[in-house]
Amino acid sequence: MNKKIMALVLAALLALVSLAGCGSQGNEEKETGAAPTQLQNIKFLSGPTGTTWYSQASAFSGIAAKEGITVDVLSGSAVSNVIQIENGSADMGLTFSSYMPAMVEGKVVAKVGDKEYFKEPVKNVRTLCNTTTAGYALLVSAESPYKTIADLKDKPIKYVTYPVGFTARYVPEKMLEAAGITYDSIQKAGGKVDFVGKYQEACDILAKGQADVIAYTMAVNAQSAALAELESQREFRILAIGDDVINKVTSELPLVVATIPKGMHKSVTEDTKVLADITTWVVKADMPDETVAKILDSMLKNMDSMAQVGNSEFNGFTAKELIRLYGSGSQLPLHPAAEKYFKEKGAI
Repeated sequence: MNKKIMALVLAALLALVSLAGCGSQGNEEKETGAAPTQLQNIKFLSGPTGTTWYSQASAFSGIAAKEGITVDVLSGSAVSNVIQIENGSADMGLTFSSYMPAMVEGKVVAKVGDKEYFKEPVKNVRTLCNTTTAGYALLVSAESPYKTIADLKDKPIKYVTYPVGFTARYVPEKMLEAAGITYDSIQKAGGKVDFVGKYQEACDILAKGQADVIAYTMAVNAQSAALAELESQREFRILAIGDDVINKVTSELPLVVATIPKGMHKSVTEDTKVLADITTWVVKADMPDETVAKILDSMLKNMDSMAQVGNSEFNGFTAKELIRLYGSGSQLPLHPAAEKYFKEKGAI
């Protein structure tokens, strides 16, 4: 691995585990030793500023303020957010459903030095709800001879992906493996696997004709700025994903099948199926029941604000949409108060 790639990997992994500070203040137990019945200050770990994760956390912060709860929204990542909640450094955060089996079973998804994250099962974190959708795609240029993921097998392709810790690496890697393709097999066929630190960089490489295939994660309900920039230079195509690949991947990871609609980008000339991750809100296991119920109820009653400020996908969300992965694959257990809330709403 050359120095540039090593630097990208180290930078990405350090970002995964950077701590955003100490645990929430103002939630201490009373002198009597009794736990608080409701949190008044919540530390909420989201995604980088400017992302839909940060936006939906910020939207909820505004809603919570009306309920007398102060929510401090901080940036983070799908892996580091869970680590911080597990360690007691935060109250709630966002992650992706694709990491759930690793959290439950104890499977390494990121390493920094001798530290292996999720090597041991996560014990102090509970599922709260499911929200927005992110689709995974393998992109090629519109003139590429490759039409399906299976077409890549035993071909000398140049594949561009990301450092360990990116879900845009993790899930597409599983998709390739389901089609019998690994990084080793790509190299044995005379191809090459390159790593970049930004989605825009991967798109730029494809635009210049310097890659055959790139991994990408995209919204399923709105255009991506990086893809709009890509197709201003070169139109792209999403490789078709066969039912065999879908079945193999979803048997391991709690993903869903989504559709990228025709015309969302000019390069998308037909409705296209993709595997999609679901943003999952998680909370510390000992979050008071009253706080959990208030979080869910206030969000459900203010879906218009969540859609306007957070993500338009929240439009029309009901309690059933907020728990749509319930019973699907291996997941962190629901917080008991969340389970009670959704049962009372008839959602589970």
